[in-house]
Amino acid sequence: MLTIAKVLNNNIAIVVDESGHDCIAMGRGLAFGRKHGDQLDEASVERLFTQHVPELSRRLSDLIALIPEEYFEAAQDIIEHTRLRLGRELDDGIYLALADHIHFTIERARTGQLVANRLTFETRLVYRDEFECGLTAVSYLERVFDVKLPEDEAAFIALHFVNASTGVGMEATTEMADIIQRAIGIVREELGVDLDEDSLAYYRFMVHLKLFAQRAVSPAHAAAETLPEDRRLIALVEREYRVAGACADAIVDFVAREHGYEVPRNEWMYLTMHIERVRASERDQGRGP
Repeated sequence: MLTIAKVLNNNIAIVVDESGHDCIAMGRGLAFGRKHGDQLDEASVERLFTQHVPELSRRLSDLIALIPEEYFEAAQDIIEHTRLRLGRELDDGIYLALADHIHFTIERARTGQLVANRLTFETRLVYRDEFECGLTAVSYLERVFDVKLPEDEAAFIALHFVNASTGVGMEATTEMADIIQRAIGIVREELGVDLDEDSLAYYRFMVHLKLFAQRAVSPAHAAAETLPEDRRLIALVEREYRVAGACADAIVDFVAREHGYEVPRNEWMYLTMHIERVRASERDQGRGP
């Protein structure tokens, strides 16, 4: 059993478990009519937060004072659906961040002041599963709040899911999407082709770009040691893949110039090899040089 320490709203309460640890319990109507000291059946709890409770409870209290309860309910419904659909856990902080974002978005929609998202295309391309969940969330919000939302909003929500999955902040998530967008643009320009987004080579390239972008925005990134076998392979790649190498050079220069990440030579090598795969795939289809 859980003991209520403080009711935050009808759906959220700070509770104490049987071991005496503070937790945050969330569930539709679980705290309705309850007060300090009441017992709470765990069967009514949909989500129990056990980590960073003091910080979360303080932020929850601040937000609940500013944001109507229905926005927290909407965020909870969207997140639980997304967790099941993506098949993975999301960081607890998304419950606060998404409720705040939904409140902001609905208020802006009702006053005709929605913000454009310049990364909608890239988000749809790079984070397809999260974007599909974002589209579902938009349909849900339109129905619940009787508003009309653009596709840009699905991309904003998708980036919240990405943020909650990778453990990096929203600013870093947006920065990652920008790196991926610019890298794809450089490849298109350097190779002079429209890339086949359905090809296996393109899919592998996108997976690699995601990891590459994560390393570029991580404050803890460090250059890996270049092993002797890597040096031999780097020399081979430099010699055999000159076109793809020049394309990788342009990406490396951009990332260093605008994001302050000095790309290690062995990482340049893997980037070049993925670009070469894309180039070979396009060439085999008669679409590239």
